Amino acid sequence: MKEVESDMLTFDDERRMYKIGELAKELDRSTLTIKKWEESGLIPVARRDSRGWRCYTEGDISKIKEILKIGRASCRERV
Repeated sequence: MKEVESDMLTFDDERRMYKIGELAKELDRSTLTIKKWEESGLIPVARRDSRGWRCYTEGDISKIKEILKIGRASCRERV
């Protein structure tokens, strides 16, 4: 696996890694909210790059979106 450093946080030539700010924008949430979700166990703990920054794959983002979708559906059922 060839490691590469760039703005896109690519750890290898085949998989793009997203920063927490990019995830926050995709989910229309703040980075603080995502950190709180992680701390509370709502979403899986993010992997970290060599600088300690949280980073996410497209697969991670899909899983987080699915978790949030299930959470919203669960809340609707309680109403």
